[in-house]
Amino acid sequence: MQYELKKIGFRYQDIVSYGNMFLIGNGHLGYRGTLEEYRAKELVGLNVVGFYDQYQDKWRESVNLPNPFFVRVYDENEVFSVLENTPLYHEQKLDILHATHRRKTVYPALSIHSKRFVSCAHDQLLGLEYVIEAKDTKEIQIDIGLDLDIYEINGPHFDKKEIKMRKHHVTFIGTTNEHKKIALHGHYAFPKSALIKEENGYYHVTLKMEKGKKYRFYVISEVQEKKIKRHDLRVSKRTFDFYFKAHQEAFKKRFLFADIKIKGNPKAQWAMRYSIYHLLILENENYTTSIPARGVSGETYKGAIFWDTEIFLLPFYCFTAPKFARQLILYRIHTLKGAKKKAKEYGYQGAFYAWESQELGQDACSKYNVTHPVTHEPIRTYFNEKQIHISADIVYAFHQYMLITGDESILDEGGYEVLKEVVLFFDSYKTVKKGIYHLNDVIGPDEYHERVDDNAFTNYMAYNAMKIALSYLKKEKEKTKKDERIMKIANQFIQRIYLPKPNEDGIIEQFKGYFLKEDVSIEEVKKRLRYENEYWGTENGVAYPTRIIKQADVIALLCLLKERFSKETIEKNYRFYYPYTEHGSSLSASMYSMSGFWIHEFETAYSMFYKSASIDLGTEQKMFAGGIYIGGTHPASSGGAYLSLLMGFAGLHYDEHHLYLAPQKYKKLKELEFHLIYQQKTYHVTIKKDGSYEMEELAL
Repeated sequence: MQYELKKIGFRYQDIVSYGNMFLIGNGHLGYRGTLEEYRAKELVGLNVVGFYDQYQDKWRESVNLPNPFFVRVYDENEVFSVLENTPLYHEQKLDILHATHRRKTVYPALSIHSKRFVSCAHDQLLGLEYVIEAKDTKEIQIDIGLDLDIYEINGPHFDKKEIKMRKHHVTFIGTTNEHKKIALHGHYAFPKSALIKEENGYYHVTLKMEKGKKYRFYVISEVQEKKIKRHDLRVSKRTFDFYFKAHQEAFKKRFLFADIKIKGNPKAQWAMRYSIYHLLILENENYTTSIPARGVSGETYKGAIFWDTEIFLLPFYCFTAPKFARQLILYRIHTLKGAKKKAKEYGYQGAFYAWESQELGQDACSKYNVTHPVTHEPIRTYFNEKQIHISADIVYAFHQYMLITGDESILDEGGYEVLKEVVLFFDSYKTVKKGIYHLNDVIGPDEYHERVDDNAFTNYMAYNAMKIALSYLKKEKEKTKKDERIMKIANQFIQRIYLPKPNEDGIIEQFKGYFLKEDVSIEEVKKRLRYENEYWGTENGVAYPTRIIKQADVIALLCLLKERFSKETIEKNYRFYYPYTEHGSSLSASMYSMSGFWIHEFETAYSMFYKSASIDLGTEQKMFAGGIYIGGTHPASSGGAYLSLLMGFAGLHYDEHHLYLAPQKYKKLKELEFHLIYQQKTYHVTIKKDGSYEMEELAL
């Protein structure tokens, strides 16, 4: 079975993509897939999810810590680094079954072997083992320790840095510009024969090597955010081997449960398992944050939480890790105050959830979210002001969570308040014309067309949110006059909201006036680009006057609210919108994959599934949008791959009482095996090549 990603050789141009490709993490910490000799220039990142800072007037973002795993090996004649000296052989490996990064680099005089992990068993710990194997008898120097050369997109974030050293221990205490403290402790172990000097977080080691012998170094590091001490020696109480074994065992157990086995298609199998790996390194039940758009891969998109989490990621965790799924729901409850504050700032009532949400629900999105690729001048966008569908998406997610898990206790823990405030928000946003409610001046999922009226996705999702809110509010035991008023508001909204229906050709217009846009191909629009990395959207963008859309919009609606639309409507809209969809977002492919399987457009559906599952396996990912660095992993695409297989190919659907499957019969996906947790019961499911299935309840 394939559980290993391996790349042989070194090319400097691969550093950024390999940093994403070989990423390790545990939901709270992420360590990019870099090499020990790399520095900030090579985008080394130890990122702390949910820990933010703002430098001057730049974007507020999650924070990278100093690198505790810096190692540089050299002698009087040469440096044993891929950055400075071409090796005889070099490889990087990622063991996705045990969430372990490995490297092997061979020079004539010595070889380097390392392995590192971010602990799945001890959530603030990470470790490195570094072994030098001597091929010759000689003396070498090793600099190992804490590197204060920190990669920061919008930093520097540490206004004050303290370094304390004692025998084999380094402590970094950083104070951010927002006056928050965080500590990084490191315990360093050296070969007995090593001569060691201490200097500003580094150990300068002299090592006399004997031919044929191996010399082992290791580092156990700990991040500390509360009750910070200058020296916390907890990390030294156990050896590297102890922590490494505990981590590997914990992660393997989790992986084997979440795994999807695809028989007869090794290519699809590997891509899906790699996606599952990236979903699993986002899990951490000990923190109250949610999942940022770029996961644990760095500060891109300001380390903010998008609607990606609720729509594309939540189902995976509901079915495989319901406790963590609950945490994701609680994040939106805990940040209700921030959503209400945003609504008030824009002159609305209720809860206007942020497009880019940080730890308190505050909107991290700038009014100038894109820059010109040549002049670097900021370009006005309206993502933060007009993507009102986010509030409806969150209500949708609440409902899905409760259907799958059967856990309605979140309602009494603040869920009811969320539902009520979302009702008030959409009611305050509406425009009334001839007794009909309209949601005007919005942005749907397709961000190439800003400030449109009656976007179908937004209107239907708001309608759906009102129905969900009303159904649960009817269950609320103690009601006030305010509650009764809110229920009346929701009912009126349901009755009066404009819901665009299919036209005579069966097509739902994406927004009012969409059919009047220029009917042109994607290739033609590409020819109109004036600069590399030019942003297609905004009123001055090349896509705006055309029908070309960034990502699934109407198709996303049909996927999320499948039960409201006929198969004929889904098929006609799929065929209409597919040629106009540029797939400029990683959120797009999975929606076309799901719906493609439903209408038996199998080859395109499979292609879109594979695109979702393999996005972080390639080296050609989009790294810039209008001059803004957007590199990093794509968790929503990984979650979308899961949805493609289970909701699309396997035909998984459910209600408050039952779980159903309606598998497809398709030659490239002959047989699937997976586990599901549905309403506190665990099932093992086998989809057979003839389209039949078996579902066995497991006694756990």
